[in-house]
Amino acid sequence: MRRTDLVIGPASPDLAESLGTIGFAAWEKSAFGQDDAGRADRQKLLVEFVSFCHDKPQTMLIAAADQEILGWGAREEMDNIVSDLWVAPIAQGQGVGAALLDALEGAIAKQGFEFSELETYAGNAGAVRFYERRGYEPIWRGMKFSASLNYELDKVRFRKSLREAV
Repeated sequence: MRRTDLVIGPASPDLAESLGTIGFAAWEKSAFGQDDAGRADRQKLLVEFVSFCHDKPQTMLIAAADQEILGWGAREEMDNIVSDLWVAPIAQGQGVGAALLDALEGAIAKQGFEFSELETYAGNAGAVRFYERRGYEPIWRGMKFSASLNYELDKVRFRKSLREAV
């Protein structure tokens, strides 16, 4: 079911707790969290999600419906890289991620970038399929250290041309 009532807009520091909790819950439900096997300090990771949302709201877009936040995405360096895309577990499969990704791609294209890039855990088959369906093509795969998780992950980097997105 694709939601038609979504509103995409900017984040603010006062939403940090809610946004961080959504990001953490989405991570926990994803293959990232499922394959973690207790290696990550989950409390520390939740604090990092909340801190990011508090410190970098200008890099974020949120998706909401009926005054409920359903997900968020970010471009941490405000360049052509989507650094984060998190959808609340209750809203997954409803088009929230697609709407956020469209909005992030639009912002990237408006800055004059010709392509968008993002990375995900290679073992997250759902995310890999999602990005491929959205027109992203893999350009790299390898091990990369995650400071948040404090261990290396098998990551895949994707790229999508944005020539038509402007």
